[in-house]
Amino acid sequence: MKKKRIIYSLSTRGMYSELFNLCLAIVYAHHHRKYLKLNTWLWNSRIKRGWEDYFEPTLDCYNNPFSAQDKVYTNEKPWIGKIYYNPKEFFSFYYRLILNFIYRILHPHHLLTKDIFVDMRSNEFIHNILGKDAFSLMAFTFKQMYILNNNTKDYLSNRINSLGLPDDYIGVHIRRGDKITSKEMQEIRLDKYINTIVNYKSVSSNVYIATDDTSIINDIKEKLRPYDFKIFYNSSNQSTGFNETVFNNASKQARQEETLNVLLDMEVLIHSDFFIGTYTSNLSRVVPFFLGLEKCISLDNDWNIINSMNGM
Repeated sequence: MKKKRIIYSLSTRGMYSELFNLCLAIVYAHHHRKYLKLNTWLWNSRIKRGWEDYFEPTLDCYNNPFSAQDKVYTNEKPWIGKIYYNPKEFFSFYYRLILNFIYRILHPHHLLTKDIFVDMRSNEFIHNILGKDAFSLMAFTFKQMYILNNNTKDYLSNRINSLGLPDDYIGVHIRRGDKITSKEMQEIRLDKYINTIVNYKSVSSNVYIATDDTSIINDIKEKLRPYDFKIFYNSSNQSTGFNETVFNNASKQARQEETLNVLLDMEVLIHSDFFIGTYTSNLSRVVPFFLGLEKCISLDNDWNIINSMNGM
């Protein structure tokens, strides 16, 4: 009997890394005519229900520890030294393997995340099968699954109204934090953002800055002052650089607040008149799904499903 069901797990990576890969998994499942069920047991943004904490029930979702996976590469194992340095992570890895083993015995015809992750991100699938339709398929699928629920919409609407945003503005996403320190993406000098913003002043003289490091806001204001730009940003976000490990170990309330801050930034960016970002960042790669590639510019890579610098 052929395996017909995919149990896909959200886990502990960055918000839009998880959602981008989920979108690709849905496209993959549809192409192979398999049913996809979402497991949010390990999702670092889960508060109670998981997906429906923030979104409409656009996906069949449950929380099951037995089918949940966060290690998705075949050679992904904890370093033996972690028995001493991080025993929790070391033993949780093998605990997860045992739970997965039990699940596979009970459900031999189900595929788990690890069974499809490499294949769905392969050149064979993306370039040879999806080909020139890859962007449109991803954009269509993402917009179908990514529908905020009423509680999230109301919360974000009130927060966005308090920003005093005008009708027209340029959206800018500046990624800092652990993406830079780990060298998963190159550091783009602020001057490059400034010059690009100035080049698109004909679009709008209002700029919304979405960033995981609000310490750069004053520098941006100072550099754009001679050009009479008005700068807006989420003042409730006090982050000075996103760190995935710190986020994963934070309280539920702190993780919920941080998730809502990221959702707020995305909601503002996808309604901008023009977007400036970096496609080595998953958040930046999602914005064109809503605005179209013609209204977006990347200061590093061209848009692609697979991030050529880090693959995540």
